Amino acid sequence: MAANQSSCSSDKVPQALDSISADSFASEGDRSRVLLAAHHLVARLETPWETVSRLCMNQPAVGASLKVAKDLQLFEKWHERGGLAESATDLAALVNCDPQLLARLLRHLASNQMLEEVSCEVYRPSPFSTSLLQPAFGEWINFLYDVSLPCFYKMPEYLQKTGYQEPADPRDGIHQYTWGHRTDLWQYHTDHPREGQSFNRALGGKMAHQAGWPDIVPLSPLLDGAEADGPLLVDVGGNIGHDLNRFRAVYPDVDARLYLQDVPAVIKGAKVPDTVNKMAHDFFQPQPIKGARIYYMHGILHDWSDEPSRQILTALRGALRPGYSKLLIHDHVLPETGAQPLATSFDLMMMTCVSGKERSEGQWRDLLGSAGFKIVKFWRSSQAIQGVVEAELA
Repeated sequence: MAANQSSCSSDKVPQALDSISADSFASEGDRSRVLLAAHHLVARLETPWETVSRLCMNQPAVGASLKVAKDLQLFEKWHERGGLAESATDLAALVNCDPQLLARLLRHLASNQMLEEVSCEVYRPSPFSTSLLQPAFGEWINFLYDVSLPCFYKMPEYLQKTGYQEPADPRDGIHQYTWGHRTDLWQYHTDHPREGQSFNRALGGKMAHQAGWPDIVPLSPLLDGAEADGPLLVDVGGNIGHDLNRFRAVYPDVDARLYLQDVPAVIKGAKVPDTVNKMAHDFFQPQPIKGARIYYMHGILHDWSDEPSRQILTALRGALRPGYSKLLIHDHVLPETGAQPLATSFDLMMMTCVSGKERSEGQWRDLLGSAGFKIVKFWRSSQAIQGVVEAELA
């Protein structure tokens, strides 16, 4: 035992770890597995006090520091000036901030690898801070800090008041309790355009930084059996067309057989060509496009608890042609054991924001079965944390 402790206390282990980066792996799957192992390593190395300190002091302070930096437009102004190493004092003058205050915030960000520490109170942008210059990705800092974290703060109080029942009502959940309203999140965003704009930007950033559904499920077998005319793909609740355009990148000559559906305000801002059919549709109402080969839903059902989700699926079911139509649900598919922290945190964020949920394989089987569908296959890819559930009429 003493020999092992001596070996681990040498400089060799830190040096070996320092030599590893995201570019060290041949595939995204390998990187993800090592990242999960690194999380497990941290959990084994930390003392209980270090764990509590990280969760309850360090990480909240990182979020607050990033939010202040975003409010000051620090990263943007720093980039405009060349993005070189600068002192905290010079950066404070750049954004009109108290130098001692900014120095403390930058020191904490650097200690968490959000910035590179060059020397005493001199810092250089990191790959992470540079990524925040992308408007859609950087908006996650505002969205999480302004919307999500207050809901998590109120979650224990809400659950205590409701007798620790799973939130299920989209108009009476943690978000409503936190912000004092009684509408669903979508109406809330309509009534509060600034929050709605932040949500849409954050959603766009999320979709831009994850593998597309053609990278997860092979489309050729699905389309090989498709008829030569008639509707081919209906993107239900497809937002402004991110996923439809990914399909079009693979199959560019079928626009007239593609349908993008969402609420009227979203459809007005659709980013697909006029050759694609754009249609306002409430997915709680019967699906008007009948007999398509593929009905596709991305990030829809995780917004809703089981009963509303069952209503959405039931409204869709009548449009599917038995033995021909397929339903593809692009969402998290949690394993029954060993779920990754990113997936479980998404699950709790959906619960706090919309009374929704991320589902395990068993939960997907139960939900779809209750609405008259059967699962054909769960499709996964090492490139994506989400999966695709392939289903058809039972």
